[in-house]
Amino acid sequence: MSLTLLLWVMSASVAAADDRIVALTANWAHTVAELGAIDELVGVTRYAIYPAAIPERVASGALPVVGGYVDINLEKVLALSPTLVLTATDLQRPLASQLRQAGYVVIHMESASLEQIYEAITELGGVLDRTGEASALNQQIQASLARLSAMVPKAEPPRVYYELNYYYKCAPGQDSYITDLIRLAGGQPLFGDRPGAAPAVSWPEVVSADPEVILIPDWSGAGGPHFSGPEAGNGTTTVAEVSQRENASKVSAITQHSVRFIDSAVTKQPGPMLPLALQAFIEQIHGIELPAEVPESKSSVNSVTEQKTL
Repeated sequence: MSLTLLLWVMSASVAAADDRIVALTANWAHTVAELGAIDELVGVTRYAIYPAAIPERVASGALPVVGGYVDINLEKVLALSPTLVLTATDLQRPLASQLRQAGYVVIHMESASLEQIYEAITELGGVLDRTGEASALNQQIQASLARLSAMVPKAEPPRVYYELNYYYKCAPGQDSYITDLIRLAGGQPLFGDRPGAAPAVSWPEVVSADPEVILIPDWSGAGGPHFSGPEAGNGTTTVAEVSQRENASKVSAITQHSVRFIDSAVTKQPGPMLPLALQAFIEQIHGIELPAEVPESKSSVNSVTEQKTL
């Protein structure tokens, strides 16, 4: 059976009763839970770890996993008879289009700015008949961001290079909410004016831009770094590796011991994790620790990135 025919046959069997939501990104699964619709989740990805109830349901076998991020198993998705599929970013846009053409309801999140994230949450609330919950969540996120941004040290914004991947070097561009967060955190995002969500950069360009802070994404059990073979670019790099790059002695962040890790599981989750992401950026950009009573969403874990420096 062709994939197109498979999509049509399985879409015809979708029930119109209760919502059956498949979230193809971790931040969407978290958002669904925040809106009080966790029981309507019937499929998630293996990266969905917030709130804790989601991985607990996955571990018990109550909540199926349909892939990771770019390796979504479409047949598994369709077998769950979803009434709503949630996708995000350019990488999943073709999949979103394919599902829509087959008759499925899809909400696709673009996260080029914080405003687009709020709009996606509002759209989800409307589809789930939870407009009040969506409005409350957006207000909560925005109030938390405002409170945190007021804690930013009053100083000249340091030049910040957030290296999204150490092998395929790229940084947040003008189409990334992360650029917004770095500015809110009192930093000057290098390469933030380049088109795209994660435009490519070269190390010589970084040296020339002379960042005063370098942020390296890290997450539990990441492993790496891998510079060759099929695993190249996977895992996370090390401060030592960064400090040994060509012309490293010309980079202020390296000579001033301001190469720091930042929790990727927090900063790359557009949605309820935004306040914790901003907290992490403020702490790591300025080398400080904010008060523990940072506001967080009702089901978020209290996760503050440990500061690691060169």
